[in-house]
Amino acid sequence: MEDSSQQAAILNRELGLSPYESRTFLSILTLGPMSPSEIAQRADIPRPRIYDVLRSLVQKGLLMEQTGKPAIYAAIEPSEALRDLLTEIEKEASRQLEEKRKIIRTLSTQLSQIYEKTKHLKSKESKVWFTHRDTAFISLYAEAIRSCEKEILIASTSPTPPEKEILEAVKHALKKGKSVRVVRQITERWTLPDLEDYEQYIKAGSQVRYLDQKEIPLRFMIFDDRDVILVFPSETGSTTLEALWLRIPQLARILHQQFEELWRKGIPILPVLNEIKQKKRLGEESKKRSGKA
Repeated sequence: MEDSSQQAAILNRELGLSPYESRTFLSILTLGPMSPSEIAQRADIPRPRIYDVLRSLVQKGLLMEQTGKPAIYAAIEPSEALRDLLTEIEKEASRQLEEKRKIIRTLSTQLSQIYEKTKHLKSKESKVWFTHRDTAFISLYAEAIRSCEKEILIASTSPTPPEKEILEAVKHALKKGKSVRVVRQITERWTLPDLEDYEQYIKAGSQVRYLDQKEIPLRFMIFDDRDVILVFPSETGSTTLEALWLRIPQLARILHQQFEELWRKGIPILPVLNEIKQKKRLGEESKKRSGKA
């Protein structure tokens, strides 16, 4: 009985059956084909409810009905029945997800139009913004890049490549004639596609110099010698970032001097990038040869 109760709880919780449905299905599975009145008695289901319960289980593919007076109900082989039920659950989940996507697309368009009208008020009236969510930081960073009027300076200590959203924002700024200079390192953690994407970003007009992250005391971005984004690792030790967006021109000018010192220490990044890219390609070719052997 304990096993039956546990199985019923799983059917209810994980597969969406009602308590009446799970009890009915398990009773028929255990005791064999029965009439509605027998099922109601054995599964302890109120007689007025049993027909709705049986109809639902037939529709879900867990029971089959043999017509007659009275009708007889039997269980479908469980592995087949539950597999089909899972398929229906997946279809319904997919349908619901697509509906949510449509709602999100419509709502995003509407809310973005409102945001465009007020975002400048935010940056004009406020000096400090804080976020500790990675997704929020990326959005904040990309917006600052797109809103820049003349020059973007970036000193990065990140061992991983920039997110595609950031690279797209930089390409947008470059097309508008903005100057972009970056000091950062490239590590073995970058994949070959990462390296190739970043190479295209450099060829689009970004000026990038290589400098070991140990030489960069702080991760920061400067926009038009006015806005600054400071990025700190989380104090909890997680990979989550904590970022401050500050509109303090005095701080921007001080960090600009720091950036120029880092820039002088750096070396052209393309030779380093091409060297790592060549190692990656040789490694992939070696794996292919080993696989064939």
